[in-house]
Amino acid sequence: MFMLTRRKDDVENGVYATKDQDGITVVQFFVDKDDAVSYNDHLTAVGYDLEITETPDEAVDKLCEALGYAYTVCEPGDIILPKMEMIFSDFT
Repeated sequence: MFMLTRRKDDVENGVYATKDQDGITVVQFFVDKDDAVSYNDHLTAVGYDLEITETPDEAVDKLCEALGYAYTVCEPGDIILPKMEMIFSDFT
């Protein structure tokens, strides 16, 4: 699976996560690298500088448990866009 990090292949320096409607921090994992690239392109357009890091499927649970975060898996065909609040945050 693929995730977004501050530095390539380095989860210890920061993992991209969002908050859900209940305020829970959620890390997004992508099954397909192309989907991670597409999502990262949206974030780059609004000023984020992130890298795509591959994570073995079997490490996802352990990684998120160690970080104390929930996670979601974006399957092929899912349409995932950054929250509108992020996109327009520079305009408020």
